[in-house]
Amino acid sequence: MAITVTDQEKAELQAAGSLIRPLAGADGAPSTAFHNPKTGQEFINLPIDPYHLGRHLQRGLVMGPPSPELRAKWEAGEAERQAANDTLMAEHLSKAPPPIEESPRFNEAVAAAVTQVLEKIGIDLPTEAEKVAPVSVLEGPQKPEPEYDVQLPLSVSTDAPSESETKHVVSQASRPDLHLVE
Repeated sequence: MAITVTDQEKAELQAAGSLIRPLAGADGAPSTAFHNPKTGQEFINLPIDPYHLGRHLQRGLVMGPPSPELRAKWEAGEAERQAANDTLMAEHLSKAPPPIEESPRFNEAVAAAVTQVLEKIGIDLPTEAEKVAPVSVLEGPQKPEPEYDVQLPLSVSTDAPSESETKHVVSQASRPDLHLVE
């Protein structure tokens, strides 16, 4: 695409004392139209640098637009090409396997795999009675957990155990270089 300067911009540049010169290559890569001399198909805006020009000519393309007869021949075959493409697409889609979710027994296989993994890691699966009626209905009303409205400051220590199952709690005396920031 060429870089264009409007008349108003030209006037402003000249008033400012700027000199307008066209830049070599500022119009982008040179390109033109080619066509297939056998079918009449037109290819617009193909690059014509030496490399691409050689490739277009090796493919049998001719530089320039097609003649009106060739263009009419190409446009007349459009419906036929579209019908052939639709036939190929229908054939391809009929051969394609259905999505895995639609295959028979997919949901049962997934449920069996999930059950196996949950049993292996030790999670109890709900029984049929629990699936039908929630646990709270079977066991009766549960006691609500008490709500505590006490917030301890971070500097106050709590009676936490010195060790837990997942980590070892280290006292501050063993780490003298660490200090609490207030």
